[in-house]
Amino acid sequence: PNKIECAYLDHRENVSPEYLALLISLSNKAEGLDLVSFGGDTAYSCLMAGILQSDGPQVLAFRCRDSISLHQANLLFKGIAFSPSLEKLLLRGKFEPREDIGKALVDSLGKNRSLKRLGLSIGILDMDVEGVLRTAILETQVQSLGIIREGADFEYDGIPCIPFNILRDVLCREDCPLERFHLFGVAPSSRPVAMNDNELNSTSMNSSVKFCSVEFVELDCSRIMETIGLFQSIEILCLNSNGISDLSPLDPLLIGDNATLKSLVVCSNDIEEADAIDFFRKLPEMKRLRHVRFWENPFITGNNDSWKTMAIDAIQRNKSLECIEGDQFDEHFIDKTKVALSLNRGGRRALEVESSSVLPANLWPRVLERATNIVYCDYSISEEEEEIYYESEAKSEPVESTRVDVVFWLLREKMVGQCL
Repeated sequence: PNKIECAYLDHRENVSPEYLALLISLSNKAEGLDLVSFGGDTAYSCLMAGILQSDGPQVLAFRCRDSISLHQANLLFKGIAFSPSLEKLLLRGKFEPREDIGKALVDSLGKNRSLKRLGLSIGILDMDVEGVLRTAILETQVQSLGIIREGADFEYDGIPCIPFNILRDVLCREDCPLERFHLFGVAPSSRPVAMNDNELNSTSMNSSVKFCSVEFVELDCSRIMETIGLFQSIEILCLNSNGISDLSPLDPLLIGDNATLKSLVVCSNDIEEADAIDFFRKLPEMKRLRHVRFWENPFITGNNDSWKTMAIDAIQRNKSLECIEGDQFDEHFIDKTKVALSLNRGGRRALEVESSSVLPANLWPRVLERATNIVYCDYSISEEEEEIYYESEAKSEPVESTRVDVVFWLLREKMVGQCL
């Protein structure tokens, strides 16, 4: 029979034999286990046995609600270390900040060879921040790492923090394999005052991370960029729920020959009309940006429409943007932008041929093939980008234009020399 997707078990007291039997049974019948810590060494022994099965769970989410002993931690970590099937692991809560438990976790992660995605609460990192991060990033097969707010001892202006130097030293190595890095309610401490821009630029930058999210930290964009600045190849950036208003600190990622950003998500922030106008004024210069999401920002729901005039003009002049999302975009705005966005999805930028008004004949099949196989506005976070601790069910509304429309518009723009 097919496996069930996930089994959730929550038990705080010493568990019964029936519960232990169920735990072992579910280990090879569920793709994922979502467990809240329970009492008794026997329960942890059964959990270890279940994880170690050849057809054991692929996903384990374990929340430590009560303190556990070193022996119990060792049983849990042994299962993690030698699991042949575990691909996603989320450890949440607050383990007792003992050096021996921290060492056991470091040893466990270093021995695992199956994990692809790892989520850790900041409270767990308190045991050994540098050791756990260095092992999780450099000595495993993990491609995606998330650090989430829960049970933190150290805070900076009320926000749980990771020392900036430790994060930089681990991430900015040539052998760093991470492709996705997430901070949820957690921020690196401020860049040391003694480190000026020249010193920072002289250090190696991370080139492996393509997807980065820094969310729920309530810091302005310039502070967030201290962290984002460690990465030189980011293509997707999520900055939800940070109280951001000014987006100009992101310009180096969006404008110029070194721009890398293809998708920007800035939902639930404080972007006002003036900030939006400044962003759209520079939009034609953003040659790589394909998608931007603005849901739940004040400039969209406000009464002043000046930003719309700037945005419509900018979108019509930008030949790379394929999708712009925002709640409460009115029909006028959608009608005025959908042609340009459809043209861009069809490959309008391919029609820009320097010193000639004629597109080389050998490129037309490629342009028309692309135009007839467009996937409209499907910019929701993919399963590959979605972590077990990152839930996003928001879907984009499909554009009303048909593929035939796009082919016609492409031909009309090139042959007649105008569109829109």
